[in-house]
Amino acid sequence: MRRSVMAVFVAVLCLVVFYSQASAYVPTITPFPIGVYWSPDSDHTTDARYKEIKDMNANVVFASNGMDTFNEVDAALTHAANNGLVVIAYDQRMAWRTNVVSQTSTGAGLYVRNNNPLGQTFKTPSGTGWALNTVELCIDKRFWPSGTTLTLSIYDSPSKTTLIGNSSITGPVSTDFPVFDISKAINSNSTYYMELTSSSPNNVGWVTTSLGNAYADGQLYENGVAAAKDLYFKASFSQLTYNDGGQPSNADIDDIANHYKTNASLQGYNIFDEPSIGMMTRIQDTMTRFRQTDPNHMTFVNLSPSNASPTAQGLTEQTGAYVTSAQPLGQTFKTKPSQTTISTIQMWIDSTQWSTNENLTLSLWDSPSKTSLVAQNTLNGASNNWVVFTLNASVSPNTSYYFELTHNGGGNNSVGWVIRSLTGADWINDGTAYVAGTPVDADFWFTIDQNIQGGTYEDYVYRWVSKSPDVLVYDHYPFLVGGGMTSDYFNNLEIIRRQALAGGVDFWSFIQSIGITDYLRVPNETEMRYQIYTNLTYGAKGYIYFTYWTPSSAGGENFHDGLILPDGTKNASYTWAQTLNAEVLQLGPKLMSLTSQAVYHTGTLPNNTNALPVSFFMQPANTAEPLVFGYFTDGSGRKYVMVTNRDITNSRTVSFSLSPLPSAMKEISKVTGAEVATNYNSTTGQMSATFAPGEGKLFVLPSGY
Repeated sequence: MRRSVMAVFVAVLCLVVFYSQASAYVPTITPFPIGVYWSPDSDHTTDARYKEIKDMNANVVFASNGMDTFNEVDAALTHAANNGLVVIAYDQRMAWRTNVVSQTSTGAGLYVRNNNPLGQTFKTPSGTGWALNTVELCIDKRFWPSGTTLTLSIYDSPSKTTLIGNSSITGPVSTDFPVFDISKAINSNSTYYMELTSSSPNNVGWVTTSLGNAYADGQLYENGVAAAKDLYFKASFSQLTYNDGGQPSNADIDDIANHYKTNASLQGYNIFDEPSIGMMTRIQDTMTRFRQTDPNHMTFVNLSPSNASPTAQGLTEQTGAYVTSAQPLGQTFKTKPSQTTISTIQMWIDSTQWSTNENLTLSLWDSPSKTSLVAQNTLNGASNNWVVFTLNASVSPNTSYYFELTHNGGGNNSVGWVIRSLTGADWINDGTAYVAGTPVDADFWFTIDQNIQGGTYEDYVYRWVSKSPDVLVYDHYPFLVGGGMTSDYFNNLEIIRRQALAGGVDFWSFIQSIGITDYLRVPNETEMRYQIYTNLTYGAKGYIYFTYWTPSSAGGENFHDGLILPDGTKNASYTWAQTLNAEVLQLGPKLMSLTSQAVYHTGTLPNNTNALPVSFFMQPANTAEPLVFGYFTDGSGRKYVMVTNRDITNSRTVSFSLSPLPSAMKEISKVTGAEVATNYNSTTGQMSATFAPGEGKLFVLPSGY
């Protein structure tokens, strides 16, 4: 959510149905993955600083905070190795591409003084989402006196109605080609005006210009008067790599992977933050290429939270087609490597345009040639737009199939829209849509073996998990300025857990550990504990602190009070995280071996959560208490329950009853990781436990219970 804004500033994962590629081999992070994001910058990438990360009981460093070149990340890897840490590497080429607009013809020049500004209009690149990073000029350094400041300002036009941004450099300088750092978002394919001003009444320069009108998309201005010549300039722009249908080149991916893949401290590659659905197939291409070049390390993509806008997630980018007796609609797709059955196929169809005497049949075929019919189902109406056709078909793993929707000719012989992607926009890589038997460069909306609503956050998460990520990651920062909390925190966890389980992928979560002025408050110790243990109760297999080092203000947001303060000193939250991480590292080996079976709540139910059933074997004496129960099993079927106090203000001692009566009820120690006795009474089935605010405890039942 807010991490994407920061990415712009630095020019910097349920129910899944098929995989079009195998996951990469992911090196094990033992005993439990605990990461830090916004690492020390290049000036603070030292053994001492990385020892502080290790001493906080974290084990994964996300190279960030401007650490995006080989030299910078290599240094991080060296210091990580010295301290028993691993690194998720980042390279700015994964998220950004550049474009330079320039005028480099020379032959003349002008002086800049405080009463003689020099300006130049210029045109920005076409496309979407560009930012102006820097502007390089050519100025004779010999005639730029010490103490004289030159300022380059960017305006909307020569009338200077709106200032976009500016940058100042004070002499002396060591180069004739000074670079002014602007770092501001701009409109595409638009004309702007740059103006150079001086703090001195004395001449500075030459400021190099062309002899004549060398640049077709602009002109020079001297003291506000246009002239038929142009400044020498190089304006560097950046754009998100996946905008306008783009993606990183194979050459760049191979260069990055080949550089890092033999480093023992490498954990993987940070590819992208908060993709839209429209980007996902191209990001999948990037993952595939990394896996081809380096199959031994993970790829990492972070998803938007549930409270991000649908537009940001790309859920609104769609169109549709009508199904008639003369126009069947079809789609090819590929089963995942382990898939042997397809129980259902779901499509998005406007149910209001579907009368009861209009039968729609979905047929599953071996291919678009329809040589062999695998299964089919006919429906004569629907109660909503997300229509489930039941097939119960046997299929072969990792095999292409084709399904087709046909109309019986009843009613007005037309049902639609049947939703598909925009032409040229793919929702899956291993298939394509067909209209009247002809392939089109698009994909119909469909799911296999599930029932969700199209255009929802769950649809967004599903679309990503279907791309076979190595880990499903998302960020949801719940603690708002003013003392409130996001209302969909647990709904987000519900969706992430559901999709992760169905897709057979672990999930990690970002933990809010920072404030943003007028938006997020700084979490206290209780609130940090609450985030960690609620995530663990839902089955998280890793978490990452956002942030470790406190960022500078970025994108109009004022970050404050991260784990490490801007001056490099430790915030109180560093010690809180250190203590909480120590507990999780002891629980970690057991947590990593468990599979979530169910999550239940007592007390007032958060949105879209499930109440603890009266049939569940562990019951609190008072069901009004705000608790969350995570029910797990290990590989042998042994039962575990993590109970977390959902109260972030009060400690509470909770009495429980168990039925049928187990012979024992033990707890996994947060000190040793061993099974330790509780006060459970095997005669009465009663026990009690005391929970700090936001605290969770992991209990274990006897084998065979």
